[in-house]
Amino acid sequence: MGIKDQFQDKANELKDQAQHAANRGRDESRERGQQGREQGREQGREQGREPGREPGREPGRERGGQERERGQQGRRPAPDPMDELRDERDRFQS
Repeated sequence: MGIKDQFQDKANELKDQAQHAANRGRDESRERGQQGREQGREQGREQGREPGREPGREPGRERGGQERERGQQGRRPAPDPMDELRDERDRFQS
């Protein structure tokens, strides 16, 4: 067995360890998420409301009855650099 083979074997071993650690972490996070959801449901039942909903609110509605506009609130179009050049050109021509 040559040195190249030894390095390749070690690299494969480390790769497998990393994959197992990632899978283990993913599984643990799923379990924690499931436990959190179950606790939320239990607390909701104790408080007499549906889980994941605030009392008196419809899903998909914000306060004041306005529907959400995802991704468009507070955005303005980027200024066009050509507009600035045209303004400069017009200013010098006048």
